[in-house]
Amino acid sequence: MLGVETCSFGANTPTDCCFSFVSRQIPRKFVDDYYETSSQCSQPGIIFKTKRGRQVCADPSEDWVQEYITDLELNP
Repeated sequence: MLGVETCSFGANTPTDCCFSFVSRQIPRKFVDDYYETSSQCSQPGIIFKTKRGRQVCADPSEDWVQEYITDLELNP
């Protein structure tokens, strides 16, 4: 797991936040799903879930991240 931390915000349930992002593009064939970090996190992030059950933080401003999101939305 790279840069995914679980944070608690008051009485709310724990939330995953990204404090660092993967430095290289991960192969699309490894990615199974994704979700966005909470707006309560200090910075926005996309967490990709891999087929092996890992979670990887990615920078939402990267082109490849947006391409993966679009592909996952169109082909769930």
